[in-house]
Amino acid sequence: MRANYILLAVPFFVLAILVEVLLSHRKKLRTYRLHDSIANLGCGVGSQAFAAVTGAFGLYVYHQLQSHVGLLTISESSVLAWVALLLIDDFCYYLYHRGSHRVNVLWATHAVHHQSEEYNLAVALRQSWFTGLTSFVFYLPLALLGFPLAMFLTMRTINTLYQFWIHTRPIGKLGVLEWFLNTPSHHRVHHGVDPRYIDRNHAGMFIIWDRLLGTFEPEDTEPVYGTVKPLASFNPLWANFAEFARLWEMSVATTRLRDKLKLWFAPPEWRPADLGGVVQIPEVSRATQHIYAVQTSLPQTVYVVTSFALTFVAAVLFLGVQQQLSGLHNAIYVAELTIALATVGGITENKPWAARTETLRLLSLCLLAGLGILPRLYAMMLLSSSVVLLLGHALLTFTSSKSRSPQSSALPKLP
Repeated sequence: MRANYILLAVPFFVLAILVEVLLSHRKKLRTYRLHDSIANLGCGVGSQAFAAVTGAFGLYVYHQLQSHVGLLTISESSVLAWVALLLIDDFCYYLYHRGSHRVNVLWATHAVHHQSEEYNLAVALRQSWFTGLTSFVFYLPLALLGFPLAMFLTMRTINTLYQFWIHTRPIGKLGVLEWFLNTPSHHRVHHGVDPRYIDRNHAGMFIIWDRLLGTFEPEDTEPVYGTVKPLASFNPLWANFAEFARLWEMSVATTRLRDKLKLWFAPPEWRPADLGGVVQIPEVSRATQHIYAVQTSLPQTVYVVTSFALTFVAAVLFLGVQQQLSGLHNAIYVAELTIALATVGGITENKPWAARTETLRLLSLCLLAGLGILPRLYAMMLLSSSVVLLLGHALLTFTSSKSRSPQSSALPKLP
């Protein structure tokens, strides 16, 4: 159900992003960078593709609790019930959101949303692929109260869609609305890595929870966006595993068993004594911030944009038919989308493995189209787009090899 709502909202997302680009240009704000935006949208595409898998267990638990243990019989036609759900659901989100900034294993998924060093509507779509594995726990009180699953999913979608518009820089403060609603100004603070902004303004729709519970901070100067430890990558696949890899490396490096376990549940800034102790968050400024970037040639950029655009269209089509597909078909789609997003990031960053992986991916798509397991129209679209990308990829590989200087036969390495 929720995926269908998100699917219907896709044209609105695209239109709103275009409007924001125009507004930002008029106000002389540089809010979008191509590679960053593709990475943001890639994370969003992956989150929706994985949602049926990562969220399935949580929805099953919710439904079982509500059906067998729910305290009240709540009618979907009750206006009062919807108002109550609006407030309680938003408070549950506040608790989840606050917890996701204070517990490492939760932050490992939520950090994906904060990794962009820009702040725009595309960042709103930058979501973790694995949040559904843990976030459902915070909403189980709604099931215990007796709110039906359909009501819960609808309200979660409303809350999620509301948060889209607050990820923007051109909109300033909004007067009296700032007192009770979460606004662009409040949420810009939440995305800041300035020490005074860290772990502030966790609101979903209503800022009242932050005001009541001591986590509110007004925006006095525009924040520096990103994470305290920058991701330094435009690869959506790595974005979703980077924090888990960091936690694993630290848990292996520290010596005490107690610290190995504590790392996963401690706050992000905590470190064992033998790894240096608690991290002190440094002061930052927009003037001195070093923003991660890569250099790409025009053919490389054209290929990356074309490949991602086709992947984006394939993902939208997949969301439209996902519930009608078999488990095997779903697994194939998700696997292909994941590899596509990873290779787009790899080609953007000139990774040596990306060219080989992209060739194998496109050949596998041609094979998949010819096996006869997909509807005829999808198979024809898949085959034609794969052939176009194969030709483009071959041309890109040829032009890249011809343009390398004699002094450097390797593509530039990233930090």
